[in-house]
Amino acid sequence: MRPERAEALKPLYDRLQRYAGWLGRERTSVTVRADVEALAVAINTCGDPLPLLHALETNIARLRSGAMRTMLRVAASEMRHALAES
Repeated sequence: MRPERAEALKPLYDRLQRYAGWLGRERTSVTVRADVEALAVAINTCGDPLPLLHALETNIARLRSGAMRTMLRVAASEMRHALAES
């Protein structure tokens, strides 16, 4: 991934991180936060974030239904679309 692309993803990542920070302490929430942090590493090191984004989306689907799950799903989807466009 090019550094310019990483900069373009930064606002999307920041939103994911903010939402993940609002999650509770249950196991799935901890896993989602770890996935978000792994995604940051991939973006910052110009690695391939797609496999990590897929894992994040899988774990988001395991969260209890509610507004937080929906917000995270939308943010992850927007990041996937941004990656597909670049």
